[in-house]
Amino acid sequence: MQKFVELGLSKPIISALQDAGYTEPTAIQDQAIALILAGNNILASAQTGSGKTAAFALPIIECLQEPGTKPRALVLVPTRELAVQVSTQFKLFAKNMGLRTVTLYGGVGMDQQLRALRGKVDIIVATPGRLNDCLERRAVDLGAVELLVLDEADRLMDLGFMPQVRRIVSKVNKDRQTLMFSATIDDKITRIANEFSEKPIIIKVHAERVDSIAIEQKFMHVTEFNKDALLLKLLGDFASEAVLVFTRTKRKAGWVSDRLQDASVVAEEIHGDLSQSQRERTLKKFRSGQVTVLVATDVAARGLDIPTISHVVNYDLPDTPEDYVHRIGRTGRAGKTGTAISFISEEQRHLVRDIEKVVGFQLETGGAPIRKAAPARRFRRSGRR
Repeated sequence: MQKFVELGLSKPIISALQDAGYTEPTAIQDQAIALILAGNNILASAQTGSGKTAAFALPIIECLQEPGTKPRALVLVPTRELAVQVSTQFKLFAKNMGLRTVTLYGGVGMDQQLRALRGKVDIIVATPGRLNDCLERRAVDLGAVELLVLDEADRLMDLGFMPQVRRIVSKVNKDRQTLMFSATIDDKITRIANEFSEKPIIIKVHAERVDSIAIEQKFMHVTEFNKDALLLKLLGDFASEAVLVFTRTKRKAGWVSDRLQDASVVAEEIHGDLSQSQRERTLKKFRSGQVTVLVATDVAARGLDIPTISHVVNYDLPDTPEDYVHRIGRTGRAGKTGTAISFISEEQRHLVRDIEKVVGFQLETGGAPIRKAAPARRFRRSGRR
């Protein structure tokens, strides 16, 4: 714990870290915490799973110290699941400080969140849409916010949230400290950082190498027609606690889930077309073991932290190696080992080399002949893309 002490964190936070089992700071925490405590604006590149939430949560809690009456820290995130995860981390680290965190996200009724805002609030973790709704109702005052965080800023941009983010930022104290975290730093992210902050210090933590000991990785060459048959064969071979299957689209997630259910696999889907209450019920069943296979899109799976996931299957490869690292990092957690298997169709072979550069080694490939799957049925539901 001495390293955390050297970074400038006080005893109540150190005690909370000890209780949570933290011993040494990660690379992003080591670089960011002292800079934030010194009052710098920062733009940091860090992957999900690198400890980035603690990298900004710990110094924010240290800066706030004691409870106040108005929100003094605001964290904007792209998804509901990430909002819940980030809030949980704040509450964990601040448990000895008396600071109050309120979480705002859409897909659920506003009444409970509005009631929470009427009390004393120190930290708000919010998705842009719901926070804008609260601003329109004059339910929240951001004028006292001293610390602003844009978490997963690249996702905020990709999902079209920037107009809402700009409106929110216009309501925040102009003398604030701004912290931006993104999986990658490109020209677009740099322009946004310069728009929202003055002279941000850039921190680049190299993409986390996937632990080849904790996570066994395999690529399997398939055709689109063979994917369903191969997935069913693999699920039959797994002696697993929980399996997470990634697809590229909401429509595909529903289709794969339907096919698995038809084959008597206890599977459910999770994606952005489901209501928040539906997503929470599905995740609860997955965590408890009532559901053994969860079929998910990237956006829906952001922030998932379920230690029992033993296998990740990339039914479709993601478009970027960073997303690959994020996906397979859902297994091999909390000291356990895991397995990640990726299906590679002819159309996605070009993505393999970039992924191997990020993971740092050549991945094992295979693909024993699989009997052609039965002809695909028509999609049973509409509205997915």
